[in-house]
Amino acid sequence: MLGPLIWTESPRQKMRSVILVRGVLRGMGRESRCEMLAIRDKNPETKACSYSRCSVIEAPADLPDGQYNVTFEGCTVAVLREGGLWLVSADPLDTAA
Repeated sequence: MLGPLIWTESPRQKMRSVILVRGVLRGMGRESRCEMLAIRDKNPETKACSYSRCSVIEAPADLPDGQYNVTFEGCTVAVLREGGLWLVSADPLDTAA
């Protein structure tokens, strides 16, 4: 014989998705549009979002190596262009969506 069924409500989990982000690169005396891939975690109760693992995938090839900031959806990410490659901080960014 089976015991009684007990229903418990589990806490709502964050919704995670990989998104394409369009942003603006600023630095080294230049400003340009760019595209990044990022992981977005969204809390379904508070609607707050956090972004992580941001990766510049599309930017003008003629930008010089150096320090830049990418601004997107109310967030700013510090990035470094070195040897033609984009390096981005691994720290998550929080913003209210």
